[in-house]
Amino acid sequence: MSDSNNKVVVDSVSANIVDKHSQDKAILVGVFPYENSSYSQNLELVVKPDVGYPVKIQLPYSGYDMQLFCGDFTNDGKDEIMVRGSFGGSGGFEIGVIYKFDKNEIREIFNQNDISKNNSCSAKFKDNYKVHVNCGEKKYSINLATRPKDYLQLAYDDEGKVLPGVEAYVDAPNTLFPIKDVDNSYYELLIQQRIVGVVNADTLGIIQTLCNFLDNKFHVVTKGLYFTLDSDNKEN
Repeated sequence: MSDSNNKVVVDSVSANIVDKHSQDKAILVGVFPYENSSYSQNLELVVKPDVGYPVKIQLPYSGYDMQLFCGDFTNDGKDEIMVRGSFGGSGGFEIGVIYKFDKNEIREIFNQNDISKNNSCSAKFKDNYKVHVNCGEKKYSINLATRPKDYLQLAYDDEGKVLPGVEAYVDAPNTLFPIKDVDNSYYELLIQQRIVGVVNADTLGIIQTLCNFLDNKFHVVTKGLYFTLDSDNKEN
């Protein structure tokens, strides 16, 4: 166990955070409580302007491999600050929070939970070896009939009926990628969520959602589902 009061710089990035032409610095500081581990806690985000005094906020997150990314997500010519990392555990859930510096304050405009609030998805095993997935107006059907018999017996009886208590679900985001199209002057966010079957390691497919933050609001641009190779599937 390390000294819980010994805050150090976890990551730092130089960017145009305060103004279009300013040379500012975003600094992530925190505590590494365990030796030989990338887990950090008691995190603070500090913006050190090119001119003026530093501004900081305490972050309500702790996790592994915490890092910073700066890019213009709102298309106003200034860079926002993205704090990234992993919660750890078998789910591999990712932390992805975007902050905007405005009027000498650091303000959160997105976190990884917003995708579930504004873009909820669900999955359900159906009879005859099907899994139905609903994502807003998008609906998908995954055909499991080509799976091995020993796999199907985990979810279905001999007549193809769903066994009691067997449920599929859509996981929380496990990846959040900042991406930039060559024709765009701003960054978008590509979010991936797993469709989970009979056990946590059973990935039936991956939902990919592309979103942007133009006008400082969350917008879904496109949505799609990537299927596993051993399934015959369709989109409605």
